[in-house]
Amino acid sequence: MELSSKKLKIALGDLRHHTIGRHSVVIPINIGFIASYAISKFRDKIDVRLYEDPEVIMKDIISWKPDVIGLSNYCWNANLSALIFNYAKTNLKKVICISGGPEFPEDSQECNEYLKERKEIDFYTTREGEIAFKKIIEKVLEGKDINELKSSPQDGVMSINPHTDELVIGPDIQRINLDEIPSPYLTGLLDQFLDGRFSPALETSRGCPFTCGYCWGSQQWYCKISSFDINRVKAEIKYITEKIHRYSSIALSLADANFGMYDRDEEIARYIREMQDSYGWPNVFEVNTGRTNHDRILYIAEILQNKMRVGCSVQSLNPETLEIIKRKNIPLGEYSRVQTELKKRGMGSIAELIVPLPKETKQSFFDGIKTLSDCGVEFIIPYTTMLLKGTPLASKESREKYKLSQKFRIIPNQFGEYDGKKCFEVEEVCISTNTLSFEDYLECRGIAFIMALFTSEQFDSIRRLVLESGINMFEYYLYLYNQIKLEKTELSRLYLDYIQETKEELWDSKEGLYEYFKKEENYRKLVNGDLGNNLIRKYKTKLLLYHTKDSIELCFDAIIELAKIQNNSELKNALNAVKRWMIATRDFEKILQDEEYREQKEVLTIDYDVDKWYCENKESKNILAYKNQVRYIIFTDKKDFDNIIRDANNLYGKNFQYMMEKTFQTLSFKDLWRQVEVLI
Repeated sequence: MELSSKKLKIALGDLRHHTIGRHSVVIPINIGFIASYAISKFRDKIDVRLYEDPEVIMKDIISWKPDVIGLSNYCWNANLSALIFNYAKTNLKKVICISGGPEFPEDSQECNEYLKERKEIDFYTTREGEIAFKKIIEKVLEGKDINELKSSPQDGVMSINPHTDELVIGPDIQRINLDEIPSPYLTGLLDQFLDGRFSPALETSRGCPFTCGYCWGSQQWYCKISSFDINRVKAEIKYITEKIHRYSSIALSLADANFGMYDRDEEIARYIREMQDSYGWPNVFEVNTGRTNHDRILYIAEILQNKMRVGCSVQSLNPETLEIIKRKNIPLGEYSRVQTELKKRGMGSIAELIVPLPKETKQSFFDGIKTLSDCGVEFIIPYTTMLLKGTPLASKESREKYKLSQKFRIIPNQFGEYDGKKCFEVEEVCISTNTLSFEDYLECRGIAFIMALFTSEQFDSIRRLVLESGINMFEYYLYLYNQIKLEKTELSRLYLDYIQETKEELWDSKEGLYEYFKKEENYRKLVNGDLGNNLIRKYKTKLLLYHTKDSIELCFDAIIELAKIQNNSELKNALNAVKRWMIATRDFEKILQDEEYREQKEVLTIDYDVDKWYCENKESKNILAYKNQVRYIIFTDKKDFDNIIRDANNLYGKNFQYMMEKTFQTLSFKDLWRQVEVLI
């Protein structure tokens, strides 16, 4: 590239599809770091613009004509980034395309194949990107020939030699001192995203001490933890809060791999609490809490008014599986203690499972769910195994040793059409192993759906009644599963559709998937939301939107059957009071879709003070102790409700189904329930 007195134009993108709704609403802090570091080094020699919308960057490719384009490469935007790179190469003869991110193999032969398939990428920055990107820009500014740069090793970069077609691997670079990166918030670089359409992201540290075999963070170079200066973090928190606090239901996303494990996290939490007290924000958190030092994590949750949900993920409880994936869970006794502490605070915990994993069987998976349930975990979220590039689980060795059978599917709602070209993001998933068949996988997916639904906050009062009735929680969930699976309820059709779509979402090859959905009639199925969604999220939301009453009635019928109280009229009357209270306050079909209903107040007269029973400590007396005829006024707090829907529209778009899927996933259900007051 010829030297010029003009500024070097750099376009940086962390792109997301917007066709139905963005996969991620988190502020693209990753490109903010790349930009702020580059600007600090080159100052007025460069002009940098940031993008998350593919349509906007395409317009600027034509009108602004950037010299360098750097795009993130994750499984959810890799094909979109490739499309934009190709669009740029078609329209700009000398543009330089630089990619970076975790969607990249570790094996050098696979790296070679990956980059040869993506000839639009000139340089791929491996590991952290700030220094490697800066070094490439430095040489571009010096007027170095790009083909010669691609032909010789560049620090922290891989490329394909244009003369020999061989992979060129640059030497690894030291991890960056994080405080050398100016804050993209405090310098104003991210102001364009602080407008209520995004969830602010805050990174206080980088690295993960764990090396789980299924995770991008498993590489040894990432195991050492580095941190940003605490005063800088506090300044960023205040800056963000002052700009975003009026959007009360938008989450603060903490990007750390294990927030809460370390001493300094307490100080950070205390400062966030100051913001809560002064500005009334944040009220919702997107956070990955650590899997050790749970007393500190619990203390931090208390500091944050118990609005930070504590994760208690295990991924598997099968000892053989855990050894293979190099994961060590906390002892079950300690795990149970944490659950008890969370219950005392009125907090629900989340436990994640992954299926199928090596050596896992259908029985061990079901046993794991039962163990979690017996420990008191309230929200159990099972995921299908993703074979992520660069992870040990996705290696050829693991695939062969454990007979990992893979398929391909569209990443939920991640597709679009740009410049007349259809683009789909595809993930590779494992659907069977040498110890778990595809039919077993479907059974596991079935119980996963039931657990994701009935362990949610929507049914927390059911959980209390089940425990009060002396019924084992897992046996209760298993009963619901069998009733639904065997077509004995109104919910069975929804469940069978879910299982059928679980089968049909899988493809033998990425090419076959592309060919099918490129056809206009099939593409419309994606646009209409008929296909290409997260199925548990999709069907859970359908049930909540259109079958809340049916699901509540099924739950109560199950308690009566399993507790064998068909002839106990007193207890049946108490259960009926709770059921009527739940339907009056939690029927989303009415609350969300009937505007006139939201304007109305309803009088509910029942023979038990259910609301008092629910609101008192979770270890309170049995529902029978609350026998007292009471009249409630049931109403919607319209101002709060309207603010939630406004923020959800800004974040997720106008597609009602998708908006509610993401809202149910992020917010507490109780934020949408109707309110209760005792009528004197």
